[in-house]
Amino acid sequence: MAEVKRIDHVAIAVRDCDAATQRYADLLRAKHIRTEILQEKAGPVKVSYVQLGENVISLIQSIAADGFLNKHIEQHGEGLHHLGIEVDDLDGFVAEIKAKGFRIPLSDEFSNRKEVVLSPRDSNGVILQILEWKAGSDKTVEDRIQRVLSLENIPKK
Repeated sequence: MAEVKRIDHVAIAVRDCDAATQRYADLLRAKHIRTEILQEKAGPVKVSYVQLGENVISLIQSIAADGFLNKHIEQHGEGLHHLGIEVDDLDGFVAEIKAKGFRIPLSDEFSNRKEVVLSPRDSNGVILQILEWKAGSDKTVEDRIQRVLSLENIPKK
């Protein structure tokens, strides 16, 4: 049986990643870790990773005018987009929830992780990104920051 390990990250949908990064620094003394452009299956995004205490927050901006994040922001405004939940066995987790009838609208694999996105209809309106890090779980926030600094979010073909 797959086990949930922790909330890996919180992702916040923003219109302007750079401005949001500065706002979180001013408001909460967030420490900027890095900003990068990612090519996700759902479209390109700009992501700024910031540290808040023992946590990593992802501020995500759509690059494409008709991108999924812009559509989300049009409907819901800026704010919480998804929770990233780390599990110890993604394949086992997927088998379990599919057997229970839950939907998985998106599945993706990168050089450093595997992930699925669960339908918000199944999780009280919250988008849940369930992921498994290929190199295993981080033990400290410093380990997590090093992982973010070394990320190569390259989708598998």
